[in-house]
Amino acid sequence: MIVKFEDFEKKPENYRSFRFFLFYGPNYGKVCDCVNLTKSFENVKQDYETINFFSDEIKKEDLSRIFIESSTPNIFGSKTFLCFHLNSEKISKEIISIFLKETNKDLIVVLKCHQLGPRSPLRSFFEKNNYSISVACYEESESEKKTYINNLLKNEGLKVSESQIDLLTNSLSNQRLEIKSELEKIIILNKSEPEKKFMHNIFSIIEDSLNNDDTRFIFSLASKEKKEFVKNFNKFTDYGSDNMRLITYLLEHFFRLLVIKIKIYEGIDVSIALKQLRPPVFFKNLPEFKQQLKMFSISELKLVIKKLLISKQEFIRGKWSSSSTFMLNLILFFDSKFSPRNS
Repeated sequence: MIVKFEDFEKKPENYRSFRFFLFYGPNYGKVCDCVNLTKSFENVKQDYETINFFSDEIKKEDLSRIFIESSTPNIFGSKTFLCFHLNSEKISKEIISIFLKETNKDLIVVLKCHQLGPRSPLRSFFEKNNYSISVACYEESESEKKTYINNLLKNEGLKVSESQIDLLTNSLSNQRLEIKSELEKIIILNKSEPEKKFMHNIFSIIEDSLNNDDTRFIFSLASKEKKEFVKNFNKFTDYGSDNMRLITYLLEHFFRLLVIKIKIYEGIDVSIALKQLRPPVFFKNLPEFKQQLKMFSISELKLVIKKLLISKQEFIRGKWSSSSTFMLNLILFFDSKFSPRNS
């Protein structure tokens, strides 16, 4: 049975009689909120124990055992609320097979997934059965975003004007997790520095996140942007006197690209891989970060990192040619001659 997110969010208790729930989609914040709403059902809060399983730790042969062990109350008399966190559909057929045979009406099962295609076996199963529901969680619409921001801030006791809500709506991501993360920073600032006006805290977070010159420069280098390179290079390195700082920032950035690139090569979806990155890529930089993932192969990223590490060692040793070698490598990198073929 298909249920719209807005319907489930407004009146979740209408669905308390269902046994199986599928929450999926690119807006993982909504997915998590749906799970929490399910856990807040009156009967679940009182009578159920939540057990979480992650797809990386679940073997196909273990699924039957998990369901059998969950079919009876625990030693405290609590029934079982199973929550599966799935980052792929590798065990979907096994889960569906068990659902078709599951007769324990006291067992509640929730599946949390990222994006599922229209031909997904899980989607098909949940959408067609009357005893299970499927809720798709897409990016926030403008009205959803406004409502979410307004409610979250009001729940913290903050009085928010329409213009402030509009400013935040236009500045923040369409992903609920990112929205919540940025708003939490504003709330913390407001509580720790109450003498400062709320609008000041809003601008402080937005400016820090969106207009960070250091981050912008590193991204521009990785994207091979040559515009105003000399001006930004001089500003970042204090006219070349602090090249080590630039090398350190670049190493961190290219290591992050390599980590995600390897995860993708191992079969992990790019959106899932990016969500696992810590600290996360700020949402305004995500499109450029994804484009850089397409620009470089794993071998090219390894070579860039190798060259940067060599430059770092040369600076540490005080080698007289370290600055000129580093600049030469930057020029070669910009001219697309920085590849395994030409190393």
